[in-house]
Amino acid sequence: MCAVTMTTVSWAGILFLVPAVLLNPALNNLLRAKFNFGSRWWIKLCSAIVPMIIFGTVVPAAPASSPLAAVSSALSTESTESVKTVSTVEMKAPIPASGAKLNVHYIDVGQGDSEFLELPNGQTMLIDAGSPENGSQIISYIKGLNHKKIDYLVATHPHADHIGGMATVVNGLDIGKIYMPKVSTNTQTFEDLLTTIQKKGLKVNTAKAGVNMFKAGNLSADIIAPVNISGDDLNQYSAVLMLTYGDNKFLFTGDAGEASESQITADVKADVLKVGHHGSATATSQEFLNKVRPKYAVIEVGKGNSYGHPTADTLSKLQKIGAIIYRTDNDGTIIFTSDAHTITVSKKASSVKEQAPPSSSSAKEAAVVPASPKKPATSSKETTPAKPKPKVTAPAQNNQSVTVYITDTGSKYHTGDCRYLRKSKHPISLSDAKAQGYGPCKVCHPPT
Repeated sequence: MCAVTMTTVSWAGILFLVPAVLLNPALNNLLRAKFNFGSRWWIKLCSAIVPMIIFGTVVPAAPASSPLAAVSSALSTESTESVKTVSTVEMKAPIPASGAKLNVHYIDVGQGDSEFLELPNGQTMLIDAGSPENGSQIISYIKGLNHKKIDYLVATHPHADHIGGMATVVNGLDIGKIYMPKVSTNTQTFEDLLTTIQKKGLKVNTAKAGVNMFKAGNLSADIIAPVNISGDDLNQYSAVLMLTYGDNKFLFTGDAGEASESQITADVKADVLKVGHHGSATATSQEFLNKVRPKYAVIEVGKGNSYGHPTADTLSKLQKIGAIIYRTDNDGTIIFTSDAHTITVSKKASSVKEQAPPSSSSAKEAAVVPASPKKPATSSKETTPAKPKPKVTAPAQNNQSVTVYITDTGSKYHTGDCRYLRKSKHPISLSDAKAQGYGPCKVCHPPT
């Protein structure tokens, strides 16, 4: 910016000084006396033509800035001036009213991620937007909840199963602030998103550890990763976000793997964990899980996906830590509601592609668990969901010792000799299987 300003000033000076010198009376008299020039018309002509010739041949034309270059520059370079500009027009997040509800929708977009948050202060947040075909579906879902604006839009990292539908969302809804990590790729999906952001005149804020998105009373959102990632694994650059509302904490990890998890220095203890990278073997290390110790774990994954997500090892770790597991491939869209003290859970049996969003006033409670991390959930705190299938029931004490089996991708539990266990077979107590939404196999007829 400084170089451009100095160049402009220098050539402005030349355009002013050359005519001034050539038209100076003293210089004119000197030229006539020394060279016997009888007329000054050519001096006037030269004073106008010479500077334009010099300026046109010496000064290069400024290159045109493309939308991609402009937005990519915003991602790769931090500008103090631009940050100040944003802060001058930025409004503080309103403080939630007492008893206001937070609704977190883990939207079933198949093999991808998308989470829509109805914040208790009346604002909204969208984290990721699934694949390209999910964009219009997500818009319909959000509008079905009577929202037309996303106050905070987070693209965790530039993979198509996370940002694929985001360009459509940006075009279709009013957008407040956008957060993206400082990493890029040359895919058409990523370039389409950048172009859309540029055309709408929006700014990109860098998503990195230490960034506070907002704090309003007992409600806050903090980005705690990436910390110091290098290399070409885009998953590790995922924005990891901790949302706090009173006593409850929700951790969103994108596709962050063990490399990123190991660098996080912030407190990651949370009630609800969005499991990293769809439950793959490269994320959710035991060390990280020991720090989070979630009551609930949500895996956003496509039914029968070719990646083998979630892996048996990840499911086993989550079960051993005591987390109740929800999966979009089995449970559809999953909604968590918090009043800052207590969390309730609801499941919708089909995906966003097939079903309109639930009404905000509809009965949602499927399980109620106190927020305090020191108190485990008890059966007296749990209720039955409005829709009986699939069920989330309280663990029955006499079923704790009964062992059944589940598979990597199925939604049923089985007896040990069921034919559906040929490819994968994982032991689990009957009560845990029921609590995680598994139903009895109709072929082997396990105990119920």
